[in-house]
Amino acid sequence: MGATALMSLGSQALGAAYAQLHTTGNNIANANTAGYSRQQAALANSASLATSSGYMGTGVTVSTVTRANNLFLTQQAGALKSVSAADALHAGLLKQLEQVFPGGEPGLGQAATQIFNAFSDLAAAPSDLSGRQAVLGRLESFASLVRSSSAQLESLQANAHSDLVGGVAEVNSLARQLARLNGQISQAASGGHAPNELLDQRDRLVSQMAEQIDLSAVNSADGSVAVFVANGQTLVLGARASPLVLRPDPLDGTRLGIGIEVGGTLVQQADRFIEGGRLGALLKFQQGDLADARTRLGQFVTATVTALNEQQGRGTDLAGAAGAAGAALFDLAPPRAEASAGNARDVGGRPLAAITLSVADAASLKPSDYRLEADAARPGLFLLTRLADGVQREGVASGDVVDGLRIESGSPAPAAGETFLLRSVSLAAGSLAVALRDPRSLAASNPVTASLGSANTGTLSIGTVTIVAAPDSPYAALTLAFTDDAGAYELLDSAGASLGSGRFSPGEPMVWNGVSIAVNGVPRAGDSLALVPTRHPQGNNGNALAFDGLARRALVDGQTAGDAYASLFSNIGVRTQGALVAAGNSTLAAERASSALAGEVGVNIDEEAARLIQYQQSYQAAAKLLQTAQSLMEALLGAVGR
Repeated sequence: MGATALMSLGSQALGAAYAQLHTTGNNIANANTAGYSRQQAALANSASLATSSGYMGTGVTVSTVTRANNLFLTQQAGALKSVSAADALHAGLLKQLEQVFPGGEPGLGQAATQIFNAFSDLAAAPSDLSGRQAVLGRLESFASLVRSSSAQLESLQANAHSDLVGGVAEVNSLARQLARLNGQISQAASGGHAPNELLDQRDRLVSQMAEQIDLSAVNSADGSVAVFVANGQTLVLGARASPLVLRPDPLDGTRLGIGIEVGGTLVQQADRFIEGGRLGALLKFQQGDLADARTRLGQFVTATVTALNEQQGRGTDLAGAAGAAGAALFDLAPPRAEASAGNARDVGGRPLAAITLSVADAASLKPSDYRLEADAARPGLFLLTRLADGVQREGVASGDVVDGLRIESGSPAPAAGETFLLRSVSLAAGSLAVALRDPRSLAASNPVTASLGSANTGTLSIGTVTIVAAPDSPYAALTLAFTDDAGAYELLDSAGASLGSGRFSPGEPMVWNGVSIAVNGVPRAGDSLALVPTRHPQGNNGNALAFDGLARRALVDGQTAGDAYASLFSNIGVRTQGALVAAGNSTLAAERASSALAGEVGVNIDEEAARLIQYQQSYQAAAKLLQTAQSLMEALLGAVGR
């Protein structure tokens, strides 16, 4: 071996040092580039040459340029990023929802209380038109606030729809980019070296997709990646991407669902399995929080308004007309059954089978929609599922009342496999309007008046007269004649004919034809109590007092109107605070995972600066070796020339 071999060694050493310097310089240049992974030139010694003196080294080669990578940390960072994005968006959406239901003076609970207070003021002067006008003003304020709250919920729903459209479009765009990149990676890797920049791009795309949807990524031997979402459906496999597709929910067309399309066919509705990422948060908010808020608002409105309308129907107005005769306070949208998209239809697209709903007991209504499906095993009966909590009831027949809702089947009855969405209360708030405009039509008076007989000898006195139900027959003059000192009485009509009998018990009201009479004291035989239609309604405040009493009655599923709204308000507040805590925790966890990944595969400027000095010295040494080989060659040539 001579100067030529030494020169070859110097050239290889110089090339290796240059490769290390170049790679280090590239690291320094990309130190702040998002998603860049640190690179390193991998060196290998060349094969030794056998000589008579032994094996002599032949130099160094640059085998490849490696890319720092940690699969576990990469997948962990992506998963936590998906959770963090979902929690942050969910908390933000709940903050917006919380603003729809303020507490205190601006809230619906206070608006309902002001209606009861206005009737209390009216009871002091039942013929005062200004007091009656004040009641109408409170009714209008309540209806306006209800419609505004409903409109804000629908605006949140529209925004969720828009964000779902945008999120699905972004996922599909990223999936197409990743599929193309997979093809480029596979082709580039066929040369035996890893395309580091393409692999960085691959990881960035997967990370961006994780922000939108929870996924799992599986790396292939050729460097490409397969991406699966939801319950294992393939989103990207090799150079093929299967797009997400938005479509209306088959049961509830107002909501968007997400499916995955493979080969032009929608193979599965995947939204039930999507929990992470921004899409997961949007689906959770749409199908959970927003739906619950809508039904809770509808339950509150339906129960409160129905009680007010019923009370209006139990009184008489200034003209003495019954409040039930077309003078309801509010127009309230009735419950509605909507046929699923898959139900049988006629040539005009109308469902063949129909379900009719009505409110049987507004105070028992639950804050939920329902799914009704024909029972294939028992024709004529139905399976009813309460969507808010999944509680299922079997054997429901036409005409049954469930949770205060009467369900009736039309003809033909729903066939096996057909389903209906029962909107018991969720439609109530959007179109609520005040129906009564004339203040004189407010039914502040009781339709009947009670008075004691002039010849009574006992201590009997009249407490309150309350209409507790619609009359079975028109009100007419009646007399309760006590027949003994133990409280036995006979009910007589105006002609003295007996209509029935009963017994007075202290502390318990006497009820007849929907009229409840609370009395005090003890009657004696021969005492009487007359019950006659009210002749002067402008001086009677019985029904106005009953309106005021609604504030203390359990109107909404065992709660007063004020307590029911407070429960609605606090429920959303608790959800919001829980979401904010979850968002803070998941954001911190995602930041820690990202920092751990960056520490493992990112560029450390201090380390690269130290390597730069090291490789600079290697380069200088290699140059010196090359210079020495050149001097030896020149000396050899000079000796030969002489």
